[in-house]
Amino acid sequence: MGGSAFDGAGNMAGGTGPVPPGATLFGLSGPRLRRLGVALLAVGLALFFLAILPVLLAINQFASDPWGTAPGVVLGSFFLSFVLSGIGMVLMGIGGYALRFGLVRPVTTYVATEASPGIETAVTAIGQGLRQAGFGPSPTGSNAIRVKCRNCGYLETEDADFCSKCGQRL
Repeated sequence: MGGSAFDGAGNMAGGTGPVPPGATLFGLSGPRLRRLGVALLAVGLALFFLAILPVLLAINQFASDPWGTAPGVVLGSFFLSFVLSGIGMVLMGIGGYALRFGLVRPVTTYVATEASPGIETAVTAIGQGLRQAGFGPSPTGSNAIRVKCRNCGYLETEDADFCSKCGQRL
C-alpha cells in the first residue's frame, strides 16, 4: 500500500467503517482517544521535564548568594519539582493508555485484513521447515496404523505400549 492506512475520518481504509456507538470508551471514539492520548502525553512529558526548572533556579540562587538563601526556598523548589514530575508521570500514563485504546481497532483491523495472509504464509513455511527438520508430527502421520484403547477408545499409534489418554496397557 502506497498511502496512509486511514481515511479522513480516522477510520481504517478497507476496515469496518465508522465506529459503532457502543464501541467507545467514556463516550470517546477511536480518533478522539488518539488525539486525547497524544495531547496528554505531550503535556505530561513537558511537565516532567519542566519539573527540573525550579531545582535549577534554586541551585542558581543558592550558588550566587549561599548565605542569603533560606533553606525553605530550596526545599520548596524540590517539593514543587516532585509534584510537577508526579503530575507529569500520571498524565503520561493516562495519555499512553488513551492512545493505546484509540489504536486497538485500527491495529486489529490491519492485522485481520492486511497482515493475516502474510502471517499465515510465514507460519505455514515455518511449520513445514520444522517438520522437515524432524520436529512435530510427520507429514505421513495420517497414514500411520492406529490401535484403539480397550478402556477409553482413544486411537493410539501402533508402537505404543500404554494409552496416552488413560494410561492402560494396550
